[in-house]
Amino acid sequence: MSNTSGPDFARAEMVRLPGGDGLWVVRAEGDITDADHPALRTAARPAPGCTAVVIDLALVARVSAAGVRALVAAAHALEERGNRLLTATTDPRIARVLTEDAALTVVDSVAEATTSCAGPDPAAVGSVPDPAAVGSGLDPAAVGSGLGIGVPAPRRPEQTGGHGGLAVTTATQHPAPAAAPTAAPPEELIRLRAEVRHLRAKSRTHPLISRALGILEERYRLPDDRAAFALLEASSQRFNVRLRTLATAVVTVPAPRSYDSEWFPGRKRLTAPPLTFARGLRAASANAAEVLSAVLRHSMEVAETSMGNVQLVDPVTGDLRIEKHRGLDDDFLEFFDRVGKDGTSCAQASQQVTRVTVTDVATDTVFDEPAREAVLAAGSRGCHSTPLVVPSGQVEGIVSTHHERPVRALTAAQARALDEMSLQAGRWLEWYQRTVVLDALEDLHFAGSTWR
Repeated sequence: MSNTSGPDFARAEMVRLPGGDGLWVVRAEGDITDADHPALRTAARPAPGCTAVVIDLALVARVSAAGVRALVAAAHALEERGNRLLTATTDPRIARVLTEDAALTVVDSVAEATTSCAGPDPAAVGSVPDPAAVGSGLDPAAVGSGLGIGVPAPRRPEQTGGHGGLAVTTATQHPAPAAAPTAAPPEELIRLRAEVRHLRAKSRTHPLISRALGILEERYRLPDDRAAFALLEASSQRFNVRLRTLATAVVTVPAPRSYDSEWFPGRKRLTAPPLTFARGLRAASANAAEVLSAVLRHSMEVAETSMGNVQLVDPVTGDLRIEKHRGLDDDFLEFFDRVGKDGTSCAQASQQVTRVTVTDVATDTVFDEPAREAVLAAGSRGCHSTPLVVPSGQVEGIVSTHHERPVRALTAAQARALDEMSLQAGRWLEWYQRTVVLDALEDLHFAGSTWR
């Protein structure tokens, strides 16, 4: 994802096609009048794995003759490297100018480009979609989506009787005998599962808290770890900062010069950046949980879905850690509690600092098999993972929306709304770490120094 100031700028994202190929989508804005437009520079550097580039002109007002020549030159340059260039616009004036040169392929939208580049599923070549598929367990939207997908609709575990299994059927297969209804798990089993999840979550957090307590105990010569915990807890509550967040800061922020000196001398308090996407939320007084909830709510509204989650980057390990979620079951949340640097769409979005759209989870190679099974078991067949980015380009977190059916690329308006939210949320998270969390650390430092 890229963004520059001024009237002409561009944002990039990856749309993953069924089977694993990628589409590098560049959302242009402003006027394209020469080769210096950011969209052309971004299009020239597609992410690894992208076999085609789409420059979305939906928000472009004008393309000059010099701009057309620059687009043609970009198309030839990409072709030499084995990439195809498409332009997307519904403006008849721009389309007419572009189609005058045979080197440029013009489509109406990025969604159409997705269909054009996806091609048929090799396993389905020569087959004709059967109307009976609508009632046979096949996903009707996938059969007629133009994505070349003929795999079954997602099933939740209670529908399949297993963890993430898909009941594959075709129009010519005879239905299997109806299985006896599966009894609901007994209350004791549910309680034990919840207890195991709680213990696992505690075991993941405990080492960090213990490390922070050890640092405080030594730094301020505290009598024991209970005194250190009381110190940490008091500052956490006074500044409404999560205990884990404050413990992470104790571990990662350089120590003060001495116990009786200021921790951050000369620090200037910054003004909270606006959060225009979060109606009714005051940026200066909101806490991180409220802002992340607003991020998730807004993302799901824009993407028109009821499932999603927000992850933040753990400063200690670099992993993505789930902070907020909606519409996803406990198995999903436990499996993806922490995500490393590969094996998922959110990991790829974090590594490449760009939104990643997975059109069909069932066939996409971005997921390793355990992750794929966990996503499908939760009822998700497509997802959009958008990074929350600070101005320096660092990723603070990822917001992902999940969908019950395979998806296409977002519209220009949807992409713009999510990108603007991403930048606002990223700036706010950076401000929160540099202002509110440091305020809590200074409070902790002052209280701790009284012990010496």
